[in-house]
Parts: sequence; structure tokens; C-alpha cells
Amino acid sequence: MEKYYKILYYLNQHPFENQRSLAKGVEMSLGQVNGLMRQLQEEGYLEKRDGAFRLTAKAEEFLEHMTRQNQTGRLIFEKRREKIHTAVILAAGRNPNFDCPVGLLKLEGVPLIERTLRMLTANGIDDVYLVTGSQKEQYEEYLKGRGVTLVNNPRYKWNGTMESLSMVRDLVKDDFLLLESNLIFEETAITALLEGDDANRLVLTAPSGSKDEAFVELDSRQNLFRISKDIHQLNRIDGEMIGLSRISLALYRKMLEYFSDNQNPMLNYEYVIENIGRIYQIRGIMIDDMAWTVIEDQELWRKARELVYPKIQKRERLRRENRARETFSRCMKIPEEHIEKFGISGGMTNTNFYVKAEGKEYILRIPGACTDIMIDRKSERHNGALASDCGINVPTLYFDADTGVKVTRYIPDAVTLNGKSARLETNIRKTTRLLRELHRSELPLYQEFSVQREYEKYKKLIEKAQASVYPEFQEMDQAFYRLLERLEEIGTDRLPCHNDLVPENLILDADGRLYLIDWEYSGYNDPMWDLASHLLESEFQPLEEELFLQYYFEGDAPEASREKIRIFEILQDILWAAWTIAKEAQGEDFGSYGRDRLRRGKQAYEKLFEIR
Repeated sequence: MEKYYKILYYLNQHPFENQRSLAKGVEMSLGQVNGLMRQLQEEGYLEKRDGAFRLTAKAEEFLEHMTRQNQTGRLIFEKRREKIHTAVILAAGRNPNFDCPVGLLKLEGVPLIERTLRMLTANGIDDVYLVTGSQKEQYEEYLKGRGVTLVNNPRYKWNGTMESLSMVRDLVKDDFLLLESNLIFEETAITALLEGDDANRLVLTAPSGSKDEAFVELDSRQNLFRISKDIHQLNRIDGEMIGLSRISLALYRKMLEYFSDNQNPMLNYEYVIENIGRIYQIRGIMIDDMAWTVIEDQELWRKARELVYPKIQKRERLRRENRARETFSRCMKIPEEHIEKFGISGGMTNTNFYVKAEGKEYILRIPGACTDIMIDRKSERHNGALASDCGINVPTLYFDADTGVKVTRYIPDAVTLNGKSARLETNIRKTTRLLRELHRSELPLYQEFSVQREYEKYKKLIEKAQASVYPEFQEMDQAFYRLLERLEEIGTDRLPCHNDLVPENLILDADGRLYLIDWEYSGYNDPMWDLASHLLESEFQPLEEELFLQYYFEGDAPEASREKIRIFEILQDILWAAWTIAKEAQGEDFGSYGRDRLRRGKQAYEKLFEIR
């Protein structure tokens, strides 16, 4: 049996290459190994798949038994290469110190659970399960339409966290992050869990001094050895387990197996992990000096508000800027020490940075979370470069279509138009001239801009997130398709267009030259879309609009063009309302922006068909 154990243990620790390397690893002769491998196959310990030997369930049971007996090492759960997309948040317990669940306490108007969800989304985790219990109605109301799956633990008063965790057994299909809802912490904790090859990881920090610390002792290989809230039971204190973990599906199944004959409903999940950690490797990762706190009472809540959260904000701002500095340095091949000035320069869905380096000035764009789902970066790069070549767009110096990172030349003393300045006659003249140049340019753009395709893309995101929609949305959804039918009757043109003509995308340089920037949505479309976008977003009044159309058409606007402008304005209000719903389902807050647009679109729709 010892030889069986030696071979099976080696195969658990190392990927199978061939019998010769296995023989060398277990220090046996090749002939001996070949014979033992045949026996292990015949007895059901090994199976051969895709040219490699794999351990069977019988082999795993044998290894567990032998490991318990001799404690010569820890087994390794099979490593998974898939990126983690799932998180489970435990939020069932009641805290009598607060009138709402701790996860709904607000910092600067943002609930703790919202901050956590935003961090998860930013790290590609979009499948979230929240286990509720006490005051579950408050979570249901807040997370309605957010795409978060709520699972209720009706016995939360009489059981521990392992019972809550077991309630997602039929929902979780892959490795996941496990979080507790009464925490505030830096995003580095999420990053640390997602990095590395370890199938299972526990975030540890230096002991915090809170009233409910779970102290951890690790072995010499940084694997979990012991967890206890009684400091007297540990030989040494390697850290405190704070309630952030990476759990493999294999470990979760072992936890459920252990819990299946549970006789103590108050059992907490960390002690189940400790039990399994006696046999399997579960890595403890120490994050030194991380700003965090658990929130258990009013004193810790005060600490979170006054000390921890301000520190987190400062660190994350610096970290974001440092990452952006590193990105700029790498993209432009300019050493970081040559960067003279660096700072945030606005942005709605993306973050822009002003950079001065080696005497030159730049704008660095870092794309916002999940914008890659909504935007075709290859088309943006191609179209923006063509527009730069003909002087319509600012010069683009770097563009990575995979990441969306872009560097453009900074326009000194530039003035960004707004709704008011866009309506000044001098700027109307420049804008219409620029649009005519674009629409008549015959630029070979990538992609067709289809309002129907864009709208249905956002609708799919809304449906996937099970997001709540505005009261008028279903009615205006029908209106959307009726308007498309009317466009077919009128007929549309196919010309190069920008398709996002908010006034802020127009900038004047010091010499009064006008540029059109941000080509994310560019492509072939009817040019009346651009006119409708600019007139709508800049809030042109009837006389101002008449002047704008006179300049663009160099005379009176055709009646068909006027009707298309009206239709496109309504379609844009419906489209951007859907965009807002999709973005808000990811945790962003746009206030009344989406509702206001849909309401305005409805009024314009009723007016249009009243006239017709």
C-alpha cells in the first residue's frame, strides 16, 4: 500500500508526463512503476484519458485515508484554469445594533453592498448570489432588477454561516469568491484572490483587535493549519481571517459532504474549511497593511466612516493613478520618472488622464468597466485613425484595441463645447461645416451603426441582469419598432457618421479649429442621426435649430430630413434610456438621467404622431 500511496500522491502533486519521469519522481525502477500502474488501473485507482493518467474517486478516498494516517503532506485540489465569474455573499444574520442590514449602511450615499458589487463587476465577476435572512425585504427592494440572485435562509436565527453557504448548492457550478456582507475593504483583496494558481485562498491580515477575530495559524508552506477565535489554542498567530475567500468547486463539494450529516446547526463555514484543510492544501495569503474593517457595532461603524473609508479612498485613487501612469509609460515607452504631471481629466464611462512627459502633453484614456461588451474597439481604432488623418479627430498616438487604452495628443488651451456654447452661431457654423466634411468624406469606416442592433444589445444586457425597467419602457419599446417602420417608408442614407454628437465631443483649439473626438460608436449611418444627436444633446431651441439646419443644408432643410431628425431624436432617447438601465444594473448611478430621457422621448413621440 505504501508504494500505491507513493505513486498516487506523486500524481496528485504533479501533472503526468510519462512513466519514466514518474519513476524518477518516486525513486523506483521503470519496470516497477509500469507494473504498479497496471495494478492501479486494474484495481480502479487510475484511469487513462486523453493519453494521461487521472486519479479516480477511489484513489482520492485512499489518499485521504492515508494522509490522515501519516500526515506526510496535503493533497491538492485539481487546479482550474477558468476565470472566476461567480461570487457568493453571506448576508443572512441580524445585527441588533442597526436598523437595516449592515450591507445597506451607506458611506457617502453608497451602500456597502453596492461598493462590493462594483468591485466584483470591475473584476469580471457578474454571477452573484446573495444569501439573505434578516430584513431580507430591504435587500430585495434595493437589488430589484440588478441581476443579483437572492437566496433566503429562513432559519438564519438558529444556524451558522455554513447553513447559509449550503443554500446555494444547486446554483453554484464553478469556483467562486466567498464574501461576508459586513465588511469594507480595499479592492486589492479581490485582486489577490483572483491572482495565482492556488485553487483555494483565504485573505489574511494582521489581527485587527475587533471583538470577533478568527485567528489563523499556517504551516511551513503557508497552507491553513488551524483557525480559532481563542488565541490560546494556536502555537503562533499568522494572521486574521477576515471573511474573503476563493473557494474551488471541489472544496465546496467537500464542505457540503462534511456538512451533510451535521448535528450542530450553528457551525460556521470557516471551521469546515479548517477541517478539510487538514488534508487538502488551502492557501493563506497575507495582505500587509490593508485598510479594512468588519462592522459589528456602532464603534466599528464609526471607525469605518471616519478612518477606514477615507484611507481606502485615498489609496485606491493613488493606486488607480499609479496603474494609469504605468500604463502610459508602457504604451508610450516613456520612463515613469520622465512624467512631469499626471492627473484625472474627467470622463463619464471612461477615465481620462492629463499627462505631461518630456515636455509634451497627452490625454490617456482608460476604459470603464464592461465597456468592452458595448463597444467594438477595433472599429473605433480604425475609424478614429481615418478621422485623425483628415483632420476631423485629434491626432491619436496609441490605441490598443484589446484593452481600449488610448493616448491622444493634448490640445493646448482647448475649450470643450457645452450645450450653451454649441448653440452660439460661430460654433454652429464650425460644427455644421465639420459634419458636412465628415458626411461627404467617403471614409471607408468599419461597421454599420444600427440603432436597432445597439438597442437590442442593451435589451439583452437588461434581460440577463433581470434589471428593473422604467414605467414607460414597455410602451416605448413598441414605439421604437413603429418608428423603425416609418424610417423604412421614408428611406435612409448610408454615409460616414460619428453617432455620438454630444457637445462635449467637440473641442476648439487655441486657433479656433474644431475637432470631433471619441469615435466609439462611429460607423455608417444616416447623417440625420448626427444632426439629431447634436440638436437633442445641446438642447437647441426652435429658432437655434432652424439656424443650424440652414447652415448644414446651405438652405432650407428637406421635409423628409426634418422628419428623420425628429424620429432619430426619439430613438436616441429610448436607446440611451436602455443604455442607462443596463449600466445601472452593473451598479452605476445616473440619477434621473434615463427616466428623463424616456419621458422626453415619449412626449416627442406623442407629438410626432399627433402632427402626422
